[in-house]
Amino acid sequence: MLKKVTILSLIGLVCLSVFHKTVSAESYTVQPGDTLLKVSDKLGTPTETIANLNQLQSTILNPGQYLEIPDPYIVKAGDTLYKVAIQLGVPLPELIEANPSLLTFPFLTWIYPGQKIKKPIQHEKVYMGDSSEKRIALTFDDGPEDTYTPEILEVLKEKNVKATFFVLGERVNEYPEILAQIHEEGHVIGNHTWDHPHLPELEEEQFIDNLQSANEEIEEIIGIKPELFRPPFGELEDHQLEWLQNQGYQTIMWSADTKDWSEISAEEIVNTVMEEANPGVIVLQHNYHASGPFETVEALPEMIDELRAEGYELVTVPEILQD
Repeated sequence: MLKKVTILSLIGLVCLSVFHKTVSAESYTVQPGDTLLKVSDKLGTPTETIANLNQLQSTILNPGQYLEIPDPYIVKAGDTLYKVAIQLGVPLPELIEANPSLLTFPFLTWIYPGQKIKKPIQHEKVYMGDSSEKRIALTFDDGPEDTYTPEILEVLKEKNVKATFFVLGERVNEYPEILAQIHEEGHVIGNHTWDHPHLPELEEEQFIDNLQSANEEIEEIIGIKPELFRPPFGELEDHQLEWLQNQGYQTIMWSADTKDWSEISAEEIVNTVMEEANPGVIVLQHNYHASGPFETVEALPEMIDELRAEGYELVTVPEILQD
């Protein structure tokens, strides 16, 4: 609501071009006993800012680990919020959204010399979502297929949970009815390429064709073009990321990896998620496995129950990003 009010209130006051700006940061060395939440509280920096700036694929921190922490902007004499926004290179509404305490009334802001203002950071890849509410997003990669996916969908339906599925175009082509079911049951669908290649090895034309082929297959079945993308193996080149941004994709990573593909037990999967659980966490799981033990389906009901017992709400990726 604040975002809508702010944009409507200030749209006539400022029009700034958005561009990526290097964020000055200081480093913090993780101390024994530190957790992501403790570091966040100690430094006054949201956990998602720390996770996304440092590209953390795990919420578990190790003593001696270095973390980049963005420096706040210190207001100088003669500064106005308009001047600060221009100097930081961000639209004024985004600056206020990152610092809601600046908005004393719907149309008034107040700053003073020495005040610290948080700099909005445009994350090219998202590892963790909004941490202001106790919510977690469950995601599933590499489907659809007709063995594990229907069982996962049944568990999610019984538990009244909506999740996010990053699907492969070639499997969508093979199992269109399963993709349709995922969509009809209210889950979010993202693009995970056509056939799970290692993206850094592809030429530009191959990369674009691979993604667009998957997109066309998905859109033909559900009538919606995916806006979320997850790179196979979590790897892609900077120029590929730039193309994705220009095409309007959000590149979604993860901050808790179940490693369910490694044939670990259901108990280990649940324990991993509970150990990694933090507000804003994006959990990586799979709904496809070629052969061997695969216990995600067995782990899922207990995982959901234990997270809810800890007070977590289970949401989709767009919801955890507050889109």
